[in-house]
Amino acid sequence: MTPLITSAMIGGLISLLATSAGALLAPVLGHSRHMRDLRASVDVALGVMLSAVAFSLVGPNLLEALQNPANHPKGLSLVVGGFLCGVGFLWIAHSFVERAMHGRVGDQHSEPHLNSARWMFAAAIILHNFPEGMGAGSSMAGTRLSEALVLQVGLSVQNIAEGALLVLCFQSLGWSLPAALAGSIFSGLVEMSGALTGGIALEWTLESLPFCLALAGGAMLMSVMLEYRERAREGTPVGAWRLFAGIATIPILNFFL
Repeated sequence: MTPLITSAMIGGLISLLATSAGALLAPVLGHSRHMRDLRASVDVALGVMLSAVAFSLVGPNLLEALQNPANHPKGLSLVVGGFLCGVGFLWIAHSFVERAMHGRVGDQHSEPHLNSARWMFAAAIILHNFPEGMGAGSSMAGTRLSEALVLQVGLSVQNIAEGALLVLCFQSLGWSLPAALAGSIFSGLVEMSGALTGGIALEWTLESLPFCLALAGGAMLMSVMLEYRERAREGTPVGAWRLFAGIATIPILNFFL
């Protein structure tokens, strides 16, 4: 295994461990007295995702391409192309799952409809984990360690919340606790596969780094937008101050690291 792929896999492993940690915490966090804190952590996680898009995955490479076009002749096209691919990937995948689920149920207040919504929630997390893993792996393999660690810490905060929520989601579908834990940890393995894909892409050419990072950024931005839409439909809007707290995460980490 080459150093680039090894570094990428380390990035994926960090994401897997964070997701697994969240899954193992789910039995504690799932008690009613902790549910408010868990929901609040999701709002923060959405902010962390937006922060990662702006300050780690898309923003830096976009600014570099705009400020130094002579040094990065393909930079702008790689960033924009990767971003649009990430947005399109998640939008198409989510739309496919949404149509498949809604096609099987009628009454929106029925139990089948509720189960459909739960499956869509789980699918949304698992789908965005692949491009997110590409970003985690590519950053570890292709950027400075200080920059990569900032992104890894931010993503870990988000993955812990997602790991716990997936366990609770699977249990609400009637899964046993061991099966729900396995399902949540599997979502972390999806990130590992994304990290490996990013490492292989960088092994071919380091010029693919802006594309891989922007693809992850586009998918994460679309994931936040879809979650925001679903929360608005449910009448449980995202808490503004918690969202902004998450957005501040990456700049703060950049300052200290």
